[in-house]
Amino acid sequence: MTPALARGRAAWAWLALPGLALIALYAPLFPPLVREWAEFPSLSHGFAIPVIAGALVWARRHRLRALPIAPTPWGLPVLVLGLAQIVVGARGREPFIARMSLPVTLLGLTLLLGGARIARELALGIAYLVFMVPLPWVTLKLITYRSRLLDAAVAGQALAGLGVPVFREGVLLHLPNVTLEVADECSSIPAIAALVSLGVAYAALSCRSRSRRLILVAATLPFAVGSNIIRIITTAAAAYYVGPWTLHTVYHQFNGTVNFLLTFLLLLLLDRSLARTLGGGLSLGGGLRPPSEPPPKALAPAKPALERPVRAREKKVVR
Repeated sequence: MTPALARGRAAWAWLALPGLALIALYAPLFPPLVREWAEFPSLSHGFAIPVIAGALVWARRHRLRALPIAPTPWGLPVLVLGLAQIVVGARGREPFIARMSLPVTLLGLTLLLGGARIARELALGIAYLVFMVPLPWVTLKLITYRSRLLDAAVAGQALAGLGVPVFREGVLLHLPNVTLEVADECSSIPAIAALVSLGVAYAALSCRSRSRRLILVAATLPFAVGSNIIRIITTAAAAYYVGPWTLHTVYHQFNGTVNFLLTFLLLLLLDRSLARTLGGGLSLGGGLRPPSEPPPKALAPAKPALERPVRAREKKVVR
């Protein structure tokens, strides 16, 4: 091991103690959070969020190794803000405030101990942890009901356009052979966080320009809502044309999986359209050349190694 590498590892090793203190501080918040992930299917994406956040950090490991550790006092106000959040959340029994303090505290600690350049590389992975925190129940309930009304209204108009006799009453869709309710589990809101996190991960882990990444992330929210409405329309149409027994199929029962796949498919189609419009590669990873990089010049084929000596001998014979 070279002295420079040893010094670099030693500089990173001393950050382990503050990291352990941070884990001890936030450890009591995770058992109830994990129970919510396991109890509510719409929140089960929380198990994958820390893994994806770690992947986002791991993808930048080579840049992090090359950066010097330059602590800055600007991280102290951010760290104090995060610690104040967890105190207020714990004292006021508001788990949402306490849980949302984790990314803030992590960012402040990174700025304080590592510096601005290291914090810039870790910012995306730290911010991604926001997706693992469920919204407050009261807020979620209100937004979900508004979403159910919107989904039912759009689905009712679309079904009427497809020739399906339908009468909408609030969140109920009355068909000639069955009445369907756009329930809480069928609304777009429960899966929004999971699907938006999917769009962010897809854009961040792929070889794309910044403009394409921003477009993909911005399109995830309307795609998530649109995917759920498409699922409701196709489910109601199948119940009318095929029979109510289609409500017991995998397509209807596993609505979260269907929304996930539809949203991912729409993202792929948008990505392909952007590739044709803006240029650039389509595959994940960094193997393709960036769109702005000019293509390499074609090299002339190398001459055989024995060609020059042969010509030299031919010149001597002519003389």
